[in-house]
Amino acid sequence: MIPRIPTDPVQRAERKANLLLASELMRGQAALSVDDVGQRADGWVRRILSWRDLLTNPVILAAASGGAALFAGAGADRRGKLWRGLRWAWLAYKVWGRRKR
Repeated sequence: MIPRIPTDPVQRAERKANLLLASELMRGQAALSVDDVGQRADGWVRRILSWRDLLTNPVILAAASGGAALFAGAGADRRGKLWRGLRWAWLAYKVWGRRKR
């Protein structure tokens, strides 16, 4: 229910001031929300562009395709050894990365 507009000039002025204040607060909240969404979108765009640059690098593409071909060409028994080697390499990378920091 919308309240009636008061006939008293003082109450009208107070109501007008309250409405203007509420309007200003809503505009401020909307601006903050838009800025927040824009910052999140910028972060996603930066991530996507960095992945795109990484995946268009010919050295990375050659290494990934060579690794995929090696993995696909290996038999079932050798594939287990490859996975074990990859796990050890990942562990070494993680340990070396922590030590470096």
